[in-house]
Amino acid sequence: MENQSSKPLFGPSGHDETFVKEGNTVTLQMPKWLRDKGLDIFEYSFGRGVRTSAETAEAIGAEADKYGIEMSVHAPYFINFASTEQDKADNSITYLTSSLKALKHFHGRRCVFHPGAEGKQPRAEAFARTKDNFCRALAEIENLGLDNLIVCPETMGKQAQVGAVDEVIELCTLGKNVYPCVDFGHVNSLLQGALKTEDDFQRIIDKMFDGIGEEKTKNMHVHFSKIQYGAKGEIRHLTFSDSVYGPEFEPFANVIVKNNLTPHILSESAGTQMTDARTMQQIYNQLINN
Repeated sequence: MENQSSKPLFGPSGHDETFVKEGNTVTLQMPKWLRDKGLDIFEYSFGRGVRTSAETAEAIGAEADKYGIEMSVHAPYFINFASTEQDKADNSITYLTSSLKALKHFHGRRCVFHPGAEGKQPRAEAFARTKDNFCRALAEIENLGLDNLIVCPETMGKQAQVGAVDEVIELCTLGKNVYPCVDFGHVNSLLQGALKTEDDFQRIIDKMFDGIGEEKTKNMHVHFSKIQYGAKGEIRHLTFSDSVYGPEFEPFANVIVKNNLTPHILSESAGTQMTDARTMQQIYNQLINN
């Protein structure tokens, strides 16, 4: 399903502070800027809705092709496949298919989305509803001829959100074009800071190998940032300079090398996405060159 890379790919999600400080104003400038920084990928967020015109997306996609930058998109945050309201579930399908149509214009391959939230229903019901509505979304994606694109349900960082590691694994069994997006900052927040050692990361990878196989695990999508958390989970994204909250990238980098993983790794740090993406890339390169 996936065009496999021979190595992990690194880049930022969204515009960071350095991009603006260096005089850039539009995403069209991003591919060349990232290539000049030695990075590989860029994730464009439709958080508040798919508002980019086809023409703009095509222009950005052409620049990305020119400079060898792979594009992905993040679907709107409004998606909630667990919703008990039929219109909201139906709208969620439209948000996802609209994101995939835009992704095609970007010449990209992957679309990340948040699966849903419990609301007032029991967890088991929320997840069952998420699966049912996501299956309807996959059928619509196939009807529209968009099933050559990859959709990535994301692990979430709050207790009330659908998207624990086991749930994402199960969602990934529903279609050959469904790959996991593991946000390790979210996982760490949900587990109250439990991701510390290489073994902590390895257990997640082992679960994925068992649940969805080698291809999807090796080529998973990854969001990585340090995140402040409280009793209910995620509070806010931080930067790699934070020394209080995790997770640290080094233990995961070791797991990447040992398991020969080739994920797409996006930094979602608060304003330092490019810098922190380069830090992760350097940590990985040092490991394989030693």
